[in-house]
Amino acid sequence: MEEEYVLEIYSGSTVDVGFLKRHLSKFGIESFVENKHDTTITAKWTDIKTVVGSSILVKAGDFEKADKLIKEYLNSRET
Repeated sequence: MEEEYVLEIYSGSTVDVGFLKRHLSKFGIESFVENKHDTTITAKWTDIKTVVGSSILVKAGDFEKADKLIKEYLNSRET
């Protein structure tokens, strides 16, 4: 059985991450959300100026497809 690695594919606001997670799920890509603010507070070294809201993580096998979908989605919002 091949081991799956989970990779961070996007970091940004918690709102954007929520939209992107739903977008990826429409195409069958399972993703995981990591809240950066909560993680740094737990580690007791938070610097609020450098904390990004959240990150999306995907399995290594889904990385290329997810990256393409995220770029397309973000580009569509700019027009």
